[in-house]
Amino acid sequence: MFKYGKRRITIFLAVVGLLVFLYNIGLLVPIEGLLERALNPVSSNLQEWGSKFRKSYNEKMNEHDLRVENKKLKADLVALMEENVDLEITKQENQSLREHLNFLTENQYNYVVSNVVSRGEITDISDKSESIIIDKGSRDGIVPGLAVVSSKGVIVGKVIEVKDSASLVYLTNNNKCKVTATVLGQKGTQGITEGELGLTIKMNFIPQSADISLDDVVITSGLEKYIPRGLIIGKIIEVTKDNNELWQNAVIESTVDSEDLVIVSVLLPQN
Repeated sequence: MFKYGKRRITIFLAVVGLLVFLYNIGLLVPIEGLLERALNPVSSNLQEWGSKFRKSYNEKMNEHDLRVENKKLKADLVALMEENVDLEITKQENQSLREHLNFLTENQYNYVVSNVVSRGEITDISDKSESIIIDKGSRDGIVPGLAVVSSKGVIVGKVIEVKDSASLVYLTNNNKCKVTATVLGQKGTQGITEGELGLTIKMNFIPQSADISLDDVVITSGLEKYIPRGLIIGKIIEVTKDNNELWQNAVIESTVDSEDLVIVSVLLPQN
């Protein structure tokens, strides 16, 4: 058995040696060329397949990387937008607070600054433009009848109903909100304002003898217990005068858009 194995090794080495000898003297060149030509298509196909595989793999990886990067960029964009919104809201609220404080301090009013937490009465969602609910109430010294003003000193409504930590405010464009008023700089022009269709404010019971005109400014008259004189209600945009009537009427446009109300101040009774 050992001799048979030794014989096979001897024959293998002899064949290898013969092939090396024949290769060195060039006798295997034709056979080498023949094998090369025979294997070349297979080699080319393998190389082409490998190239296509690498290309497809790289494209898939690039596509995956792009999806991951795109997802990350979208998340970053949303985060940046949220941050910008928060900054803008904070900026607007700070500006509004500064304006409130300037107006209230200059006029030496007692006041409570509050946030608008909802629009419209809870039991009636159809009047969102005619009433608001604020986050201050009786424990903050608020009582029904107090004036609610914007940062520019414009009266935007009256407190109607009060809870411990919340209050219902009827805006001046609400037909249930009545305010005694007068035309700035005009004597004998007292009247009463009330909302009209939730859009404008109507001033009634103005004496026929009063000389009023478009763009006149209407202010609070100070005849109500809790509402001081001089708060701006709006400007006149229409006058209705009938010689057969005792009174004339005026339509007033507020200088404040109720949809923009975020922070308001409630004027407290003077000590």
